[in-house]
Amino acid sequence: MMPAPAKSEVGGASGACLSWDSRSARRVGILINPESGTNREGLQAFLHVLDQYKPTIHRYVVGPASVVGALAAMAAQRVDVLAVCGGDGTVQAVLTALLHNGPFAVLPSMALIAGGTSNMTAADVGVGGKPARALRRLLAWSEGRGPTGRVVRRPILRVDGGAGSAPQFGMFFSAAGIVEVTRARWVTRRQARSKPMRGALGTSVTVGRYLLGLALGRRVVEPTPIAVRLDGRSCSANNYLALFITTLERLNPGIRPYWGEGRGPLRYTAVAYQPRNLLLAAPSLIRGRPNRYLTPESGYTSGNIHEAVLQLQTECALDGEILRSVSPRALAVTYGGEVDFVRL
Repeated sequence: MMPAPAKSEVGGASGACLSWDSRSARRVGILINPESGTNREGLQAFLHVLDQYKPTIHRYVVGPASVVGALAAMAAQRVDVLAVCGGDGTVQAVLTALLHNGPFAVLPSMALIAGGTSNMTAADVGVGGKPARALRRLLAWSEGRGPTGRVVRRPILRVDGGAGSAPQFGMFFSAAGIVEVTRARWVTRRQARSKPMRGALGTSVTVGRYLLGLALGRRVVEPTPIAVRLDGRSCSANNYLALFITTLERLNPGIRPYWGEGRGPLRYTAVAYQPRNLLLAAPSLIRGRPNRYLTPESGYTSGNIHEAVLQLQTECALDGEILRSVSPRALAVTYGGEVDFVRL
């Protein structure tokens, strides 16, 4: 397992902005998932931009196996900026292949283009704009013109499920009621008739409905028993409403639900089942602003950690993808290295 950074290094590593020499050569390779939400609705404009920048190194990927093969080809062509046009699940598959399979001698920088539905990861560390516009700006930048780029370095989560299972890497691990909400969100996306409701707005509406139901005392999600150990310290076993660990600065516009202290690279937030004063606590919980309601005694816990070891029997998720092979043994979420993301 990759060692965690020293405490003195963590504060500078997470979210650090690095300069990029405008004279440096940039060999961009592009991975495209045609099955991701936005891409599925139409890739014509995106592909039109690709045609204007021939020859462009690009591969289509659907599923982890194709990602591994595509990255091996990109490494052979000495790509140093890896663009990913897909959703959160595609980004998670790429991170896992990069950090577990190790096809590159030196990790490339990543440029995320929002080709999925929610695109939570791309919204935080990706290239802004719709896919075609984002690609045009990225390729112009790669030729030494267009917008000035900056690089944001972020820690990555490593999730180990016990013997016999390969580690997976991503940026947002969730358990308890969040997984139930994720499943419900899949249904609402399929039923939504407008693009905003299939994207971040629809996610906010779905979460808001669940919060309102909980505040009114309805049993909208089931309690999830989880035994938690944080940085070697055992917490009392509890039933949880929500639990997540992330290295994202924000989950959606205006949503930054972590307020704890500590120098660890991973942000941990947990809400006990039937917490006190949920309706009063919710606005501060969503914005990550501590108040008198957000206390461990009331069922709200947040902190910056190096490692979480969880004992749970139910499903959990990484970047919106269900981790189906949950072992009865402990599952560990730790620091899995760092990746540089190009922002334009």
